[in-house]
Amino acid sequence: MLLAVPLVASSLAVAPSDDWPQFRGPGGLAVAGDTAIPAEFGPDQNVLWKTTIPAGQSSPCVAGGRIFLSGYDDGKYVAVALDLESGEELWRKEFTGTPLGQRVHPDALPATPTAAADGEHVVFYFETYGLVAVDPDGKPLWEKRLEDPGNTFGVGTSPLLFDGLLVLSRDGASEAAILCYDVTDGSELWRIDRIDFGESHGSPFVWNNADRDELVIGGTNRLCSYDLGSGEPLWVVDGLTNFPCTTPTADADTLYFAAWSTPNATGRSFWEGAFARSLDLSDEEVEEPMKLFDRLDANGDGKIVPDEVPESRAKDAFPFLDRNFDGAWDRTEFGTPPSPAPGQNLMVAVARGAEGDATESSVRWTWRRGLPYVSSPLLYQGRVWLFKSGGLATCLDAKTGKAVFQRERLSDRSEYYMSPVGAAGRVIVGTAEGTLYVLDAVSDELEVTHTATFDEGLFATPAVIGGRVYLRTPTAMWAFGE
Repeated sequence: MLLAVPLVASSLAVAPSDDWPQFRGPGGLAVAGDTAIPAEFGPDQNVLWKTTIPAGQSSPCVAGGRIFLSGYDDGKYVAVALDLESGEELWRKEFTGTPLGQRVHPDALPATPTAAADGEHVVFYFETYGLVAVDPDGKPLWEKRLEDPGNTFGVGTSPLLFDGLLVLSRDGASEAAILCYDVTDGSELWRIDRIDFGESHGSPFVWNNADRDELVIGGTNRLCSYDLGSGEPLWVVDGLTNFPCTTPTADADTLYFAAWSTPNATGRSFWEGAFARSLDLSDEEVEEPMKLFDRLDANGDGKIVPDEVPESRAKDAFPFLDRNFDGAWDRTEFGTPPSPAPGQNLMVAVARGAEGDATESSVRWTWRRGLPYVSSPLLYQGRVWLFKSGGLATCLDAKTGKAVFQRERLSDRSEYYMSPVGAAGRVIVGTAEGTLYVLDAVSDELEVTHTATFDEGLFATPAVIGGRVYLRTPTAMWAFGE
């Protein structure tokens, strides 16, 4: 459904712009051009159009004047194309995969992977169906049915198109691998066995550095680089987080990767990660978890049931601490959180030219605080931006790794799934509760220049092209501009 807004037709003309052809746009960098964007935009400000779409969390893929999105409706995956100028639906295709398995996280919805396009091909990835390639008009080109990976958190990784190659990560699947296909016909060119990498959700990233093009992707405890032509390994940085959900970013000389996960969290990091959306924890509660137990045990019966837990990651993952499966946490379960998995929550800055085991030789600097869980790092105007669940923003100098500011609190303390975008001297980021922030990208302090509130959560990363912001909420696609 296309909702009318009070604009004359001539005001909808699209300004000249580049495409935003994959997750996080050109080069996977989440950086737009310098064209000015509206200083303020939201449900009631600078709306050009709004179109109802099938529910999903995939980010907008923009190519050739069209927006490509995926959704899930009545047990079917849906691929949709919208006109960039008007928001009009141009076509939709439906695909029926195998039934979805049980999920352990309420935000693990289907239709999360973002499509990739190159002007002639548009490729969608549906977790219990596989890969589907169509032309921009929706004409089928080829399909590659793939087994349901069976990930309990669903599928978060998106396909990558580069120079005629289609790359897909299948970490955690029974045939765990990085797969490379010829985008013209879907024929397999090479695969990288990843059977020992566990479940991960970051997307493949092509690092166009000053020496060569490299395929870089995180996995359990490791950040790996591969040759794009053959899939042969180039280098590895070891000892990283156990369950990465983020994607790297880079410039011509340095690649930046930051990831945090609960299995590697200890002490304050664990308890803050568990309750940061709703509680401020005292030093005493962090050092003596039984004090926190007593605060949560509202009726004083020595047990904590889900209704006594505020909205938080701990509530989302309640069964993980309920080791005896009785529907409650007792003092023993709460006081002995799971033992940390191998590896550590860490950000690394990797120098170009790395070879082999680069853990010691090629890491320029590291950072340990305020790391993101799902929201990928943003490199913009010489700074690296990190957004941690619970509303903690950190800004680092990209060359030195020193903090411009760290762990500054934003007002919305929910989950931060959207990856930030840099545009026109601003940083755009949003939350699972629907709060949109626009931040000053050059200030030495956290400076919020605009906020807006949406009725739905913000999970998808926006596309910013031609001075316009294209933002997807779960059931609507929005276009904002002057």
